[in-house]
Order: sequence, then C-alpha cells, then structure tokens
Amino acid sequence: MVKQNFRAHLSMLGATVLFGANYWIAKGLMPDHLLPMQIIFLRVLGTFVIAWLIQVSIKELRVIKIDRADYPRLILSSLLGVAVNQMMFFTGLNHTTPVDAAIINSASPILVLVFAAWVLKERISSSRLYGIMLGLAGALMLILFGNPISPGLGHFTGNLFIAGNTACWGLYLVVSKPLMVKYNPLVMMKWIFMIGFVAVFPFTIKQSLEIRFSTFDTYTWFAILYIIFCTTFLAYFFVTYSLKRLSSSVVAYYTYLQPVLVAVMGILLFAEKISWVKIGSAILVFTGIYFVTKKNKRLSGKMWGFEDVGI
Repeated sequence: MVKQNFRAHLSMLGATVLFGANYWIAKGLMPDHLLPMQIIFLRVLGTFVIAWLIQVSIKELRVIKIDRADYPRLILSSLLGVAVNQMMFFTGLNHTTPVDAAIINSASPILVLVFAAWVLKERISSSRLYGIMLGLAGALMLILFGNPISPGLGHFTGNLFIAGNTACWGLYLVVSKPLMVKYNPLVMMKWIFMIGFVAVFPFTIKQSLEIRFSTFDTYTWFAILYIIFCTTFLAYFFVTYSLKRLSSSVVAYYTYLQPVLVAVMGILLFAEKISWVKIGSAILVFTGIYFVTKKNKRLSGKMWGFEDVGI
C-alpha cells in the first residue's frame, strides 16, 4: 500500500510538471499558429486514438465493459473533464497570461474539498486542512505580490474562462473518482475522450477544417505533439491512476504547484526575474504538500473537530 501511494504521488507530480509546461507551450501556439478550438480538436481526437489503440492491442482490456448504471456518471465526467474544461481553458489562456491562469487554477483544491464533502461525503482531516491553507497562502503570495492579475478587459474575460475551467476540473476529480477506482485507467481514458470528442466536435469542426498542416514549422509540430501525448494522454493517465489510490482533495492539491512551476519555467526559459516572493511561495507550497500527504493522526483531527482519514 505504501509503495502504491508513493507511485500515485509520483504520478501526480509528473502530471503537474506536464500541465505546468503546457501553459507556456499552448500559449505559444495561440493565436498565430492555431486557434483554441483547433487545438482542442487535435488534442481530444489524438488522445482518444492513442487510448483506443492501446486498449484494443491488450487482450485483457478489450473485454472490459462499462456497466450501464455508470453511463450517466461517465458522460458527466467526460463533459466536465474534457469538453467544457478544455474549451474554457484554451479560450481563457488565449486572452490571459500563463502565470495568471496557473494562479487562478490554484483555487481547485478548495473547490474539490467542497465538492467532495458534498458529493462523496469525504471528511476533511486536520493535517490536510493545514496543507491546503499553506498551499493557498503560497498561491496568494503570487497573486498579491508576485504577478498580479492583469486588469485589462481581455485579460478579465480570459480569467473568467479560466475560473470556469477550474470549477469544472475540481468537480471532475470528485465525480469521476468512483469510476477511476472501479475501472482500468486506460479503459476510462478511451471512453472519456471518445465522449469528449463527440461533445466538442460541433464547436471545433468549422475552425479545424481550416487548419493548414503544410504551414506548420518545427515548433508548431512539437507543441501539438506535446499537448496531445504529454499534457493530455500522459497527464490524464497519471491523474486517473492517482485517483484510484488517493482522495480527490489530495490529487487536486497538486494544482498548487502549478503557479510555482510556471514561474520557474518563466525564469529559466523566458528570462523572468526571480524574487523572494516566488521563493517564499514555493516553500509554502512544498510545506503544504508535506502536511497533505503525511500520515494523519486521529488525535490531531479530534482536537480540531475533524475526523482524520487516510490517503
């Protein structure tokens, strides 16, 4: 169990790094190379094809069927985690900055706690609450003192879409949790992205027919392949794998790492200046991870009126 939990946390760390790099890579594509809906079309279709090819090539996975009673939850999970989520994310990122988007996404763990308590009746442990508050403090440091959200109308609209994306992702982690525990991750990937592709098709097909692949340069191909294989297939697989072993709130907590990773990438790759605010926020986030992932003690939970649960 300890080894499985370690692998689950390692998977979430890998997914967080892949998601963090995606802010800069996807932003570099829009709008000069591709439009948001064109990226979504290629991303969802490409990921579905990869997951489908892997499933049909493995005999044990081909025979796995989804129970009819799980279809409503599966459809809702796909709409939240793929269709609506991605359309809001890329539309929002097209109008705001990578750092702003990552900071806004830091609200995800708080939303997941609320959704999990409401939908799954999860109890909040004291140590997890400490970690979440520390991570929130780290994110707020970036918001208030590091990279204030831009006040322009375009940025404001983009930030609203990113906020919607954050809410969808948080609810997705909660709603899809029972399915991730019950079924194989690759089987879930195939179904979620197949339904997601059907959902985004009417909104993306018109712009996608205008894609001129002959005009793509090396960076465009690299960015598209990264978004399809790394940010989507691998990252979603890591999240799906982790949801089988960790609670929704622990999985969501890794979102707090994204503003720090995006800031670090900006420093290393885009000549952004390092600051004590960014260093301090990173320390708070990583300290928070310790409290969220540590073994809970029942006494501590009772002291604060929370029932401790394992991770």
